[in-house]
Amino acid sequence: MIVISGEVLQQAREGTNNVFFLCWDNGDVYSLLSDEDFTRTVPGTLYFVNGQEEIPASAIGKADDRVRMIFRCLTPNPGQPAPEPSTRGSGYVLHGAKWEQTPVEIVPVRAELFSRIGGLLETDVLAKKRVLVIGLGSVGSHIALELTKSGITRFDLIDHDRLEVANVVRHVAGLSDVGRYKTKAMAQLIKEKNPYAEIRTLEEPVSWGNTEEVRKIVRGIDIVVCVTDNRPSRLIINRLCVEENRPCVFAGAFLRAYGGQVLFVRPHVSLCYQCFCALLPEQAGDEEISNPEQAERVAYADKPVAIEPGLSTDIAPISLMVVKLVIQELLKRTETTLRSLDDDLVAPWYLWLNRRDPGTQYEKLEPLGFGLGGLRILRWYGVDIKRDPGCPVCGDFESELAKQRGLQLPNACEPLNGSKG
Repeated sequence: MIVISGEVLQQAREGTNNVFFLCWDNGDVYSLLSDEDFTRTVPGTLYFVNGQEEIPASAIGKADDRVRMIFRCLTPNPGQPAPEPSTRGSGYVLHGAKWEQTPVEIVPVRAELFSRIGGLLETDVLAKKRVLVIGLGSVGSHIALELTKSGITRFDLIDHDRLEVANVVRHVAGLSDVGRYKTKAMAQLIKEKNPYAEIRTLEEPVSWGNTEEVRKIVRGIDIVVCVTDNRPSRLIINRLCVEENRPCVFAGAFLRAYGGQVLFVRPHVSLCYQCFCALLPEQAGDEEISNPEQAERVAYADKPVAIEPGLSTDIAPISLMVVKLVIQELLKRTETTLRSLDDDLVAPWYLWLNRRDPGTQYEKLEPLGFGLGGLRILRWYGVDIKRDPGCPVCGDFESELAKQRGLQLPNACEPLNGSKG
């Protein structure tokens, strides 16, 4: 059969339109559902004709066509976009030297894409929001794709890495994407879920050298998701989000993905990532080692660190929790069926445990079994942590330092030497 979107037909013009189709399952299906190039390789022709004249498929198109479609226009005006042809189109596929008529399905993609979740969200507010995802590895790629499926249509993506073979078993991209920038591969995957998505990408590491460039991006978005694999970039993003008053969600897996954590920074309301590192350094430093660069950063000179990433199924809960938090934040002050989650997702820090890993502080937890109370594996726990009043990013560092040392800070309006001049 031939599957084509009504939106593609609406953009076509009277007469001949040269197009390319996707071919699936050895010619069982030919599809044209968006105007994105991607991997469409089968040439074809859409032909629009006025009147009732019978035109054979062999009389139109290009010599290398494998698919041809003929539609009767409902308007005689030349040069105008063809109206939606509904069931008035005929499709043909070349078999050997013969054009054989094939069933045609015209799909209203834009209208039906999110029809299954409309009753839950009851709003299109997510389509108007812009999300910045920094770090498109195993966690970040899953987050970006799930946000797309939830109705987010506007993205900024930042990552300087290219996809490697070892990434594929945990990443949403596949072997055909190896060698590509992760940003580019994710942009394509997002477009395959929603061809109307708007995506901007930056293939650079976040560093002090491009802080102002990243700041401009942060200013134009509604929420930031930071899942980079190094602390300096997280500290930079944290500072930018606090200074620009943009909510930010930090997430990551623990060593070997025995668990993971999510930190939701609401600037000037909850603690920031800098506070978190100062107040809970052990938890902040417990990170999955999933590539040689991470291993080298944390290794001692005489003791290398093993690369021991966790399973995809172990990091999936972390990605999904981030998606929940982002959606709920973007739906603030909007009436939806999800409104009750406002009373549940109030913590700044969330903890998830996959297993009682030996050598960790959680190895002696009670088994999950049938227990209801206490800390157990495979459950989320919201933890209340207060801001550090002396945080150099979100607090009053100078006043708190002076208070600790019993010093009196001078009034900004008074000269330091005490003179009146």
